[in-house]
Amino acid sequence: MNTSLLILWLLAVGPGQVADSPPIETKAEADKASAAARERATTYVIRLAESPDKQVNADNPLKMAPEPVFRWTNHLGRRFYGDIYVWTLDGRPEVVASITTIFTDRVSTYTEIQSVSTGRPVLSRDEKIVWEPSAPGVDFQPLPGAPKAAAAAPARLTQMRALAAQFSLVADYEKEQTENLRLLASPIYRYQSAAQGVADGALFAFTKGTDPDAFLLIEARGDQDAPQYHFAFARFNGSCALRALHKDTAVWHVDRLASKTISDPRQPYFNFR
Repeated sequence: MNTSLLILWLLAVGPGQVADSPPIETKAEADKASAAARERATTYVIRLAESPDKQVNADNPLKMAPEPVFRWTNHLGRRFYGDIYVWTLDGRPEVVASITTIFTDRVSTYTEIQSVSTGRPVLSRDEKIVWEPSAPGVDFQPLPGAPKAAAAAPARLTQMRALAAQFSLVADYEKEQTENLRLLASPIYRYQSAAQGVADGALFAFTKGTDPDAFLLIEARGDQDAPQYHFAFARFNGSCALRALHKDTAVWHVDRLASKTISDPRQPYFNFR
């Protein structure tokens, strides 16, 4: 806290009053968290393993987006500040990670990471493998009833936003707490990848407050002259079960993960400090 703020706070306390805690400078905390996240993110080297021998493609690391695609906060009890980065291959996101700093009586930082790849990413730090999921992170399915992808990019965005709004997502937390997650109306990341056959794509977030608990990817995939819309979900919270509906039809479900599974580097969703 700077000196002026401290003096104002002390003057606000009258004789015989017990002073409350000084106000928390959340902007300073957020700036500190963002700096820590950027520094941490730049130390991650992520590549895709090649099939069928699963050797890492050392010559083609994924490209980290220079800026976070989304920032979130949670001040219930402890104060969380998360910056979300994506790593791409040929323009398409393959990995999403939230690097989060927690402020209490001490400060700690951890990474929550999820593969949104149909391949197998491998993350190294200081030349040591940290995360090596054994299976793809997403499984794309045709989106029922979707229109033909529009020719113009603005029209495709309108289509993808409308298609995303057809989905709902329910989170089942501990102690039988259930919550309908909120879909952010605009995608947090938009992309194209001719090399991967993606004419257009959007990464949407379903959030609890501002904290994403799951992602929805919608992509116009396939024939360049007539791409069709496909969708895939990816979890971003291991402590709850997630159920997705498209209109009234169940289309995706994952169970709550045990703590040892959340910290298992062979899983597509992984937490580490």
